[in-house]
Amino acid sequence: MNPKQLRQKLFVNRAIQGRLLVRIGLYWFLYHGVLWMSLFLFRYAEHRGAMQAGALPRSFPDLYQQFAREYFGVWVCAIAVAPIILWDLLKFSHRIVGPIVRFKNTLDGLSAGKKVDQVRLRDGDLLLDLQDTFNKYLGTLQSFEPLDSETVKSDLIEDALVAELHKLQAEVDAVKSPESCVQTARS
Repeated sequence: MNPKQLRQKLFVNRAIQGRLLVRIGLYWFLYHGVLWMSLFLFRYAEHRGAMQAGALPRSFPDLYQQFAREYFGVWVCAIAVAPIILWDLLKFSHRIVGPIVRFKNTLDGLSAGKKVDQVRLRDGDLLLDLQDTFNKYLGTLQSFEPLDSETVKSDLIEDALVAELHKLQAEVDAVKSPESCVQTARS
């Protein structure tokens, strides 16, 4: 696959990218909600200070309505900029999640016993250091000769027979030791 080729889909992993977009979207609106309330509390404190200086008191709903009219633009800007930020985050997350999906698909191919090529990430993708390490591992893994099950079974049987022969030889050697010969001669 050509590293310069663009991916066909930008949203490649719902679990990672979806959660990331939702979380950042919630943080974005939470931040603006806190900003909104902080601005209002500042305005309310100003009003309380003005009342102590002799200004006429205003009702809380009247004060809040005036504040909302004056600072309504904060929410307009927040809502207008949110899609731009979320789109940029989606593109950035794709530079991380795209390679993860590529590594996962390669591992799935290996698990299925297929011959796989080295992973080549696209320009702009992150995790390039993982690409190099992963490809070294693939090279090492593919340099091993595959063993068929009959070879493995015969090797295991051979190892068991050799171990049994060593055990029998040790028993024979114990019987033939000079001490056992002396004991046999005395009897």
